[in-house]
Order: sequence, then structure tokens, then C-alpha cells
Amino acid sequence: MNKCCLVKPNSTDENAIHNLMERWKIFGGRMNPGLLWHFDGNYFEWLRYLTNWENGIDIGEEVPQTLFLLKRDDGAILGAVSIRHYLNHTNIIDGGHLGYGICPEFRGFGYGDIILKLALKKLLEMGIEKVLVTCDFDNYASQKVILNNGGVLENQALDEDGITVNRYWIDNTK
Repeated sequence: MNKCCLVKPNSTDENAIHNLMERWKIFGGRMNPGLLWHFDGNYFEWLRYLTNWENGIDIGEEVPQTLFLLKRDDGAILGAVSIRHYLNHTNIIDGGHLGYGICPEFRGFGYGDIILKLALKKLLEMGIEKVLVTCDFDNYASQKVILNNGGVLENQALDEDGITVNRYWIDNTK
């Protein structure tokens, strides 16, 4: 397996992001993290949007967050993770400190574990030692990834759409 890293999207990723979005649509399934949903084809406008989110500009009561791409050393973008800078009343129930997703064609190869491990390092650099990660109660693949990375199930809760989510905490100091 090639080496992977987390990088912020930049001007050189335009074609790769277009390809990622097209492939994800072809394979189907819910696209995560949510900041990907806001890509409408105008790449540089989307980069400005991401910068605003990271800096807390025009996001209302939402939490500032930073989007990172999981990029393989051959340049392939495998997925993305959005790291929230802190928790608010909404993401303490659903969402947690991060949301991640692997493009469907790359699932089942261990990239979920890799993206979560790398995201946990980023959170520790931000001083976040106790990390909340949530997933839908029936998302067994994500549950496995979270458990593999030290997640301890605290409870289940209903999100704002009435979907049951599992809430896990990870001690990020280990």
C-alpha cells in the first residue's frame, strides 16, 4: 500500500477533486464529510468557502472546521475528513470532533483506519485529548474503524433527523 497523508485542498487539486466527486456519485452512497456536499463544480469558489469555514466566517452558529484530503503518494485522493475545532450543542450529539469518508471504490482496504489515525494526530496537535466520534448505529464499517482506533461506546442518541447514532470517545493521549 502506498503511503498516505492528510493535506488541505489547494489549487493543484482541482482535477482530482472533480474526479473524486464524479467517482463518488457513480458509486453512490452518502458523501462524507459534509463540506464535500458544498462543491458545485466551481473549485476556486469552493476553496474560498472552505477557508471561510476554517476561519469561522459567515457560518452562523456552526463550528469552524478544517477539511483535509486523504491523499496517496501517487496523488490519488481516497477520501476526506473534516475536523471541528470544538464541540457545540449539535455536534456533541451527532458529528463529534470529526466527520470522515472514504470514496466507495477505496473502501475495504484499510483507508478508514488510516484517515482516522491521521485525523487523531491533527486533533492532538490542536490540544484535543478526548475525541468524540459518532456514526449511524447501522454503519458497521465505521464502527469497526472507530473501535480499532480506541473508541469506547458511551451511548446511542437520536440526531436532529431522528436517526440513531452511536457516540464513541477516544482517549487521544494513548
